[in-house]
Amino acid sequence: MKKKYLIESVVYAGAVTMAIIFNAMGPMLPTLMADFQISFTQAGLLSSIVPCILGVFALVSGTIVGKIGLKVTSCLGLTVMSIGCLLSGLADTYTALLVGRIISAVGAGFFFPMMGAIIMQWFKDDELVVVNSINFSGSAVGGALVLVIAPAAVTTFGWNNTLIGFGLGSGFIALLAWVFLKAPNDAVDAERPKPVPASGLNMARIFRLKETWLLAFAFAAPVALSIVIPTFLPSYFMQAQNMTMAVASNWVSTVFLIGIPAAIVGGLLGAKTGVRKPFLTASGLMLGLGVFAAVLLTGIPAIIGLILIGVGLLFYTGILFTIPMEIPDMTPESAGLMIGIITFVGMQCGFIAPLVVGWIESETGSLKEGLLFFGVFGFLMAILPQFLDETGPSARKPAMVD
Repeated sequence: MKKKYLIESVVYAGAVTMAIIFNAMGPMLPTLMADFQISFTQAGLLSSIVPCILGVFALVSGTIVGKIGLKVTSCLGLTVMSIGCLLSGLADTYTALLVGRIISAVGAGFFFPMMGAIIMQWFKDDELVVVNSINFSGSAVGGALVLVIAPAAVTTFGWNNTLIGFGLGSGFIALLAWVFLKAPNDAVDAERPKPVPASGLNMARIFRLKETWLLAFAFAAPVALSIVIPTFLPSYFMQAQNMTMAVASNWVSTVFLIGIPAAIVGGLLGAKTGVRKPFLTASGLMLGLGVFAAVLLTGIPAIIGLILIGVGLLFYTGILFTIPMEIPDMTPESAGLMIGIITFVGMQCGFIAPLVVGWIESETGSLKEGLLFFGVFGFLMAILPQFLDETGPSARKPAMVD
């Protein structure tokens, strides 16, 4: 069915755009600190505020989607995200820039949990893990693009115009979403009947499930690192290895470039093997080891560390966000609510992480200790999945035989 691939293309473009806006501050950090005379902690807030607000509104979107529908929730999110980026580009004070980032985060919070819910409407169960992985590879594509493009764009056009350009691009994707997103088997945007409403007993059940909270705190580790790495690692390389910002950003872009195939391969292997937990464990181990190698080593070993981080950050994504869809009696709206809770918890850790790194830098005069702290935190993703029940097809087949 060709229409479902059009829907998927719009969702993927939204994921790329969200990642570009999400990671835009890292390559701009030295320029912004000089222009506004702010500290690393204040500069880090420009990045950390995004996951904080995104997490709150991801939870909100999960509770209201049953009332306004998947399309309106998603399209509203993309629209608000683009408006916030435009306002960030028009900012002439640090406070105005921060407000613009907050508005973008509100929009991202509405859009992010709906990505999985939308594809759950259109794709078969055996396709979900692969499509989820493809969508999350979009975050790597966006992260790599902004790290490669932004340094040159800021030098040529200034950070203001660079953000305005990102905002206009995001607005175009929002327009496409308003035009093309719709529920399956409908000529107009009308939500299909919901066998279980995302409220009352169903909502209470989602909050009680152990999967909700184990996945949420496992997700916190890569979220924290996905913000800390692009925000501070380029500056750390400038300090520790005397790199220029362009070279340091190119090095860190390795994380996202490697993440693109890693996300897709993870999804394909997940579909092939029919298991879920081993992928989360492997990602956590790679994250912790990768951060230590990238920070403590130089040359090829450091690049190997960056590769491990890149794989660890996205190898698990299609798997983790498919698990809520595989739990018995879950509807797209219920899965959206669970993903909203997972996102809320993870993103709050993402909010705290840059502030912690900035505070440690102010106390020690170095970014190294803060980066290593979150390297240890990365191992959390390897530990928590051990307490999950396997939800993949391999776990369900014996029950079907009985």
